[in-house]
Amino acid sequence: MRLYLTKAALLAAASLAAQPAFAQESDDLIVVTGAPAPIAIENLPAAAVVIDVDDARVRGDISLDQALADVPGLQVPRSGPIGQQTSIFSGGFESNHTLVLFDGVRIDDPSTPESVFDAGQDTLGDARSIEIVQGPLSALYGSGALGGVVNILPRRGGEGALNPRLEIAGGSFDTLTANAGADGTLDRFRYALNAEGYTSEGYDIVPERIATHDGEKDGADITTLTGVFDYALTDSLAVDLLLRQREARVDYDPGIFGNIAENPGSEIQSDTALWRLGASWALSDALSLRLSGGALETDRVSSDFGVAGDEYHGDRDFADFSATWSITPEWTLLLGAQNEDENIEAVSFGSPVTGEQEHWGAYIATQGVLGPLDVTAAIRQDDFDGFGEEFTWRAGAAYPIGEAARLYASYGTSYRAPSLFERFVPFYGNAALDPERAETWEIGGDARFALFGQTEGLELGALYRASEIEDLIGFAGFAYGNVDRAEIAYAEARIALRPTDWLTARASYANTDAVNAATGVALARRPEESWSATLAAERGAFSGQISWRQIGSRLDTTYDDFGFWAGTAEVESYDILRASAAWAVNDEVKLYIAADNVLDETYEPVNGFAGAPASLLVGIRVTP
Repeated sequence: MRLYLTKAALLAAASLAAQPAFAQESDDLIVVTGAPAPIAIENLPAAAVVIDVDDARVRGDISLDQALADVPGLQVPRSGPIGQQTSIFSGGFESNHTLVLFDGVRIDDPSTPESVFDAGQDTLGDARSIEIVQGPLSALYGSGALGGVVNILPRRGGEGALNPRLEIAGGSFDTLTANAGADGTLDRFRYALNAEGYTSEGYDIVPERIATHDGEKDGADITTLTGVFDYALTDSLAVDLLLRQREARVDYDPGIFGNIAENPGSEIQSDTALWRLGASWALSDALSLRLSGGALETDRVSSDFGVAGDEYHGDRDFADFSATWSITPEWTLLLGAQNEDENIEAVSFGSPVTGEQEHWGAYIATQGVLGPLDVTAAIRQDDFDGFGEEFTWRAGAAYPIGEAARLYASYGTSYRAPSLFERFVPFYGNAALDPERAETWEIGGDARFALFGQTEGLELGALYRASEIEDLIGFAGFAYGNVDRAEIAYAEARIALRPTDWLTARASYANTDAVNAATGVALARRPEESWSATLAAERGAFSGQISWRQIGSRLDTTYDDFGFWAGTAEVESYDILRASAAWAVNDEVKLYIAADNVLDETYEPVNGFAGAPASLLVGIRVTP
């Protein structure tokens, strides 16, 4: 189920990695741990989305990129089957301008060349929901949040001593996925444990049109273990622990000359380990403190017939402090500070890469009521080794129109710090790089009307967002440099109809005009137009959904029919039709079936890499 986040979710749950952002749904509110009192959805000065992961799994979504694919404004092209490189483009921004978090902790790999997060290897079994907020959020999160934030919220201990669950699904490409977990509450102790495995033979990454295609399958094996624990030492003091480990082995097909070609002996081993220990202290009903710290370790090694090639090893140690003060029933103040210490050790194209940097950040954020307006604001100061300080801010307001409509507007600045790779790689690194910086303003509104005898039989929504980006990092000759500027105009329209209490029809349209400000040339992999439509039904024990998505023509790096680089050109649009159905046998057992690319369209989400052919997934979920 998708809901608009409340103002609390934007400001408090998305405020700092120090806070374990953990939301609970009600009919029209999202309640966030450590946030002020629940706030009505219409008070949020932005459009955001919450994805219920259990619902997404029934629709056949296994990986993070699949769950994000239908979110308006997001483009999530994957270069092959599940497990392959996947980028997130939010509202026309670059693929390294969306910050991805797990329970408020940033999980981007510090060793990647351009700090791009790979959304293709994170499966969803340990997640309860996913929050997506688009727009500039560096004033809350710091580096990387130019286009928005994706926050994966884990499962937590529920009522009762033991709540076990088991889910098994299998289907096309010899795919098998299994997820087992348990959660519960034992007096003052809460726990949630989850283990998930995914294996698939996949399909051939190389498209049939390319001469080197021979049908050799490119599969993946992914294992994820997660534990979330908290213990109330007293009525006002609690400690918590988060543990997560993911191991992925993925086949891929690199050509000898950088071309697209079959390579049956090549694979990438990608492992991440995350831990965080925290403590929360409620000094009074109005004031609470939180302190946490932990580390993220990442390892990626490519190999060819067992011989190791490029290696990337990254570490990020972090510590966070925050304070939440309810000044009055209408106003809340959040203050916080962060410290991060990152380092990488890599071997890229035979050259060693080493680098380290320390980062400090502090922020102040507030939310409250000012006359008829619901207001949010935040300012943040960051200081990095090597290139100094960065100041960002964001302010927004929502204006209710009666009980069923609202208008909102916001303005903010954001930035991305240059990656350690960009600064320290031999030959073409540049330690003097400046951060990429953006300014963004947004205006939007939504409304709900009674229709068809339903209280909310019609919903309408629209927004317009404009951004200017300076100091984009690219190649200036043979080295990285701040060489480009970009301008982005993004518009979105949404409609939902409920002719009955069991049937909902939704449609959305997004228009993106993202260009290089110096040349006027469109930015790659950002279609000017994209459409989506969904028809969902739920009646008694049965539910079903049919969804259609069209990705418009876009500029991309292209490869000819022999698999060699052919320059940059506009590539064709494509349509994807999906369908799913579920039957709740009883309160404990649910069966589901999901079909992807129902019409078996041949397409390339990334030019030179085959999109998934028609496939089927059948599963069962047991929650005794």
